Amino acid sequence: MHQRDDDDSSGRATTGRRPLLATAGVSVAGLAALAGCVGDDDGDGNGDDGNGDDHDDNGNGDDVAGAVAGAEPMGEPVGSSGVSWDDLGDLEGELTIYSGRTRDQIDPVFEALEEEYDGLTINRDYDDNDVQVNQLVQEGDATPADVFYSQDPGALGAVEEEGLVQQLPEDVVDTVPESWRHPDGNWTGVSGRVRAIQYNEDRLDETEFDDWDELPTDIFAYAEDDRFEGIISTRPNSGTFRGFIQAMVDLEGEEETRQWVRDFMDQDPQLFSGGSDQAAAVENGGDDDPIIALGNSYYAARLVNEDPDSPIRVAFTEGDAGALFSVAGIAVTNDVEDPELVAEFARHLVAVEGQEFMMDANGEFPVVEGVDYVGPLPGPDELDSPDYDISQFDMELQEANDLLEEEGMMPL
Repeated sequence: MHQRDDDDSSGRATTGRRPLLATAGVSVAGLAALAGCVGDDDGDGNGDDGNGDDHDDNGNGDDVAGAVAGAEPMGEPVGSSGVSWDDLGDLEGELTIYSGRTRDQIDPVFEALEEEYDGLTINRDYDDNDVQVNQLVQEGDATPADVFYSQDPGALGAVEEEGLVQQLPEDVVDTVPESWRHPDGNWTGVSGRVRAIQYNEDRLDETEFDDWDELPTDIFAYAEDDRFEGIISTRPNSGTFRGFIQAMVDLEGEEETRQWVRDFMDQDPQLFSGGSDQAAAVENGGDDDPIIALGNSYYAARLVNEDPDSPIRVAFTEGDAGALFSVAGIAVTNDVEDPELVAEFARHLVAVEGQEFMMDANGEFPVVEGVDYVGPLPGPDELDSPDYDISQFDMELQEANDLLEEEGMMPL
């Protein structure tokens, strides 16, 4: 397998009302209820008879060898109430994973699985989402990858549109709420994140706010209110930011979104190329660092989990694209050598321990009803995220990308 290792890029260019990290440092574990409904249908949509035959439909109209959807559980099937690794089958064999997530974000899960199962080897190939998608397109069904692990649903939608992936097992699909997976089960989210307002609570005296409770709950205010001029930042090159822009276009209209970008650029924002670096700069609190940041909530949660005394906090907008809930997720390539192993690997990601590793290592949200979020942020059921179908994203999010370039926010 070719080896490409390119962790999250760094660097930057200069150009609510809820301080919700007060309970930082809480350990992540536990089973309870997480809001969200699981679809009643089996999500197959492709004529799959679920009989485990060597040839099955991949969800794109072709019969292929190594169909994963028909691979029966080696142990118990997963379900929305939460299933433990102890109840699943053992993982034995070799998997190759193309990861658009960085090593620090996802390696703890891979390492835990390899420690749990002596006979398991996971070959990791890390690179940017766009690079991984292009590689999968070039390789086609000859790819050595068994699984594509994406940081956002756009890239998953791109490989699905190219006909490069097949259906997941029915129990895996039905474990995740419909709004967080492909409608036909050709990819699924395995962990969640919400767009948030990050801020440094120790730097209030450097702003024109009298109290952090004054932070607006309307995303448009962060572009229009001149109190944010020179103290705000964002990361426009990420898939989740483009998703945020695409959602704003769909919810508010293109011209309103273009005006938001123009107004935001008038705030003299710092533009970062890495989400971890952006959150670290807010936490650092130096004279040249931003005080406010638009970013994914989990970057702040990770810092607070590592250091309960961290001054970084988050607030959320209400009912608009600024509070968009999105997912990281997986898709399975068309022709895998060991469909039972691949299917059981997917089950481990949505089982209790897999979900808890996402929370513990990354500060992310679970996407399984029976796994309770325990940590420094409110759970998804407590947030006012817009009702938006993230499965409609494609990787390039071309409309959003073009808009950002035309309005001068991209490229960095």
